[in-house]
Amino acid sequence: MRSWVLLVRRAFAVFLFLLAFATALFAGALLPYLVAAWSANIALLALSAISAFALVTWGGGWLGALVWQAEKRTKFANNFSMILSAAFVVALYFAILRPSPTRLPDPIGFSDTRYWQLPTGSRIAYIEYDPPTEMAVKPNPVVFLHGGPGMRIGPSEIEFFGSLATHGFRVLLFDQAGSGLSDFLPKVSDYTMGRAVADLEAIRQQLQASKMILIGHSWGSTLAASYMAKYPERVAKVIFYSPGPIWNVPLEMRKADYSRTEWRRPDFPPPRLLAAFLLLHRNPDAAQNLLPQREAEELFVHLIAPMGGMMVCKGDAGRLPRSMSTLATSNVNPSLNPYVAQYLPLSTQRSTEDPHTALRANQTPAMILSGECDYVPWSSKLDYQRTFSKATLYYLPKAGHFIQFEQPELMRRMVLAFLKDQPDIVPPYVGEADPRTVHP
Repeated sequence: MRSWVLLVRRAFAVFLFLLAFATALFAGALLPYLVAAWSANIALLALSAISAFALVTWGGGWLGALVWQAEKRTKFANNFSMILSAAFVVALYFAILRPSPTRLPDPIGFSDTRYWQLPTGSRIAYIEYDPPTEMAVKPNPVVFLHGGPGMRIGPSEIEFFGSLATHGFRVLLFDQAGSGLSDFLPKVSDYTMGRAVADLEAIRQQLQASKMILIGHSWGSTLAASYMAKYPERVAKVIFYSPGPIWNVPLEMRKADYSRTEWRRPDFPPPRLLAAFLLLHRNPDAAQNLLPQREAEELFVHLIAPMGGMMVCKGDAGRLPRSMSTLATSNVNPSLNPYVAQYLPLSTQRSTEDPHTALRANQTPAMILSGECDYVPWSSKLDYQRTFSKATLYYLPKAGHFIQFEQPELMRRMVLAFLKDQPDIVPPYVGEADPRTVHP
């Protein structure tokens, strides 16, 4: 009977040792996260993680030794904590603290890439296309706002929207601050909607245009809407193309639907990138101190490389541009900034400056384009239609988030008809029901 009781006690002691180890890991992650609210010093955060881990393992070791009925409980707890803490320090360094080697080259620009140093402090890369010299130039330039945030203009956008210049439009495509070939902002916390709107207004002034025509893709539509809320008189027309939410919306309006796409589940983030993402919500300066923006870009590539298929319909992976389909294997830096992608929407959601009220009085002619396989919820398009009094919604079958990948000619004709005040190429979508459920 006594041996049975001893066996139970020792089994329970082993359970306590394992529980102490698991609890120590949790404490080692939680304490630096809490401390990050007051400090961005990585050495201090690392010390708090190690201290929390060591303290919990020591207490668990001592308690386990008590249950085990060991004679030298303090010595056992010291050794137990010392050995596990040493392993924890090694793992912490190699998994999170050690800088990653830079393997990808710096991003390569296009032959006609130029730069503006804006009065906001942003240095942005842009490409401008002008009409042929013999053609009259239309008064309002077309400015394309790429998605993401944190992405950049690519060859497909340059080819598609740059061709509008042959119809008399000045066309400007630019990488938003911190993205693509544009310079990083000094601090991650600088990536806000207010800064993005200020940059866009500075660009309008650089163009010396009284009004612009905005074409916003995905996140670019969100930026266009926020800009129009502040500068309604500066936009002649707007195209919301596969638009993201106008502002902070309920979760059900942000839930993506990948069921009609070639989407693949992304890889799990490297521990160093995951730690930076967690710190970003607590203290963006701490996140950047741990993982600089250039290094974060490189780690982000392998996370998003499998996800290109979500841009097209099932069976249309072959329509993806080479820059997307070969991202996992090519030695090219696509310069996609995860801090912009994560922090800019986060700062927007925390803001109280909802533009809906201002936009409901907006009289700007607006076109909303929605593809059948777009993963952005249908409710997002409806929000634009309900908010803008002069918005018209168009539904394009057999097209995904990047409509021009699968329906380039149809989209080109629709965009030109809208810009030139010509009759619709396809009839507007009438009603509010999701057309994919009405016409499956």
